[in-house]
Amino acid sequence: MRRGVVVVLVTSVLLVGGAAHAAAKTAPSNTSPPTISGTARAAETLTASSGAWSGTTPITFAYRWQRCNSDGNACTAITGADNQTYVVKSGDYKRRVRVSVTATNSDGSANAVSAPTDRIDKGVAPSNTALPTISGTAKAGQTLTATNGSWAHNPTSFDYQWLRCAGDNCDGVGRNRSTYVPGPDDVGGTMRVRVRARNAFGSETATSGATGVVSPAGPLPGNTAAPRITGTPRDGQTLAAGTGSWTNNPSRYAYDWQRCDQVGNSCSSFGSGQTQRLSPSDVGHTIRVTVAATNQYGTTRATSAPTGPVAAAVTSGTAVGVEQVTPPNRLTISSVQFVPRRLTSRAGFSARFRVSEANGHPVRGALVYALGLPYGWVRNSPEAVTGGDGWATIQIFPTRLMPLRRAALVLFVRARKPGDKLLGGVSTRRLVQVRIG
Repeated sequence: MRRGVVVVLVTSVLLVGGAAHAAAKTAPSNTSPPTISGTARAAETLTASSGAWSGTTPITFAYRWQRCNSDGNACTAITGADNQTYVVKSGDYKRRVRVSVTATNSDGSANAVSAPTDRIDKGVAPSNTALPTISGTAKAGQTLTATNGSWAHNPTSFDYQWLRCAGDNCDGVGRNRSTYVPGPDDVGGTMRVRVRARNAFGSETATSGATGVVSPAGPLPGNTAAPRITGTPRDGQTLAAGTGSWTNNPSRYAYDWQRCDQVGNSCSSFGSGQTQRLSPSDVGHTIRVTVAATNQYGTTRATSAPTGPVAAAVTSGTAVGVEQVTPPNRLTISSVQFVPRRLTSRAGFSARFRVSEANGHPVRGALVYALGLPYGWVRNSPEAVTGGDGWATIQIFPTRLMPLRRAALVLFVRARKPGDKLLGGVSTRRLVQVRIG
């Protein structure tokens, strides 16, 4: 009997323990309500905490966000807002939101609701928290890639403006893309990218730092002799730029004329093209020209030495010295006079020639030569020098070979600058004739 009793007692203990174990399996019960973290402002992200729960584990949680009135009452479920996070909509402005959390385990489920947020504020434009960056090799033909950087206030889109820079001076290039391939025009400069971040409430920009100097894909033009300026530095005169000498086969040249101080410094651009006509604004300044030589790989620039200071224009009728006439300006034989006007004998006669430059001013100091045609009709005469009025007079003596009736004596006339080649420099030629008989 004692043995059986012992068995019964043990069985009773087991039953009691089993009942206690079964009682410990319970449905979820909330012990601390859910909470919401984040900024109550349109476009910001709110995050729900499930709160604290008792009950048999594991417990899973489902979230349902609700939109309430401005006092936090009259709350209704927001369609599709069933994640742990919620991006505040512009339609939530001046309202409040809360989150309903449903906890579920194998023994049931329960619900708890957070306190409502503060009233939802207006959204704000994005603001940059870390600048954009550029990755890739700064070399013509290589691809550069922009990263957006970091932004607050949830941008929804980004625009890109690539910048070609020389120091701090930058110009926009390329399309609205996050990538850019530098070309020959970018060589020698640096690249930046300006990123514009947008959301429903506005936009803001941020600009990256500069890349290294963009290197060419191949050899650039190399200057071996500086550009030169020809012409007279005088108001109304035209200057011409020589390109200088270059290696690596430039395919085109561009010209930048610069007005400088009297020693060739402090220059500012004022014209383009291979020639430049001077104006009153240039008087007292020196002039330089920068030539940009371009080949398939990029551009190299070289600058001329400065001219002398630009002189004021010569007034009408005032002679200029022949030494001031330089290419592309030329001498001209502008007027011819014969004394007598018609030859009736083989006596000597005078031939007068007025020499001017391209702007019509008479030229003093030019050498004038006249050769009679046909050969042998007149003797050769020495060159004559133009005077302060631009006129030179040559005495011509006919020979017995010159006929005296129904003929014309033709003169080949040349005017030149002393020291120039006979038919080079600024020289000019003209054929004139005098009637005989």
